[in-house]
Amino acid sequence: MDQKVKFAKLVAKIGVYFGAADGNYDDKERAFVNLFIGFLKTQSGMTEDVENIIRETTNEKYKLDDLVAETNDALKHLSAEERKGTIESINSFIETVIGIDGKKCTNEEIEYNHWKEAVKA
Repeated sequence: MDQKVKFAKLVAKIGVYFGAADGNYDDKERAFVNLFIGFLKTQSGMTEDVENIIRETTNEKYKLDDLVAETNDALKHLSAEERKGTIESINSFIETVIGIDGKKCTNEEIEYNHWKEAVKA
C-alpha cells in the first residue's frame, strides 16, 4: 500500500480514537474526520476505492499504544524537519477533534498528554 494512503489511514484512525476518548464519538467529531478524508481526496487525487478503504477505518476501535507505535514507525522514515512538521500537524488535528464538540473531557486531555509524551520529533 502506498505510504500516503497508509498515513491517511493512520490519521483517520487517530481522529476516531481521540473523537471517542470521551466515551462518545459524536456526529461533529465524525463529520470532522470525514471532512479530513474528503480534503485528502481532493488534494491527493486518491481514487474512490482508496477513499473507501480509508473511510472503513472510521468504523473500528483503536488502542492508543497501537496508534503510537504505528505513528512512530511512520515517522522514522522522515527527516527530522519532516517529523517535526508532521507531528505538529497531527497534534493540531487531534486538538480540533477533541474540541469540536465544545466539551472538555479529562480523559481526552489525559490521552492527548500520553500521546504527546510518546510521539516526539
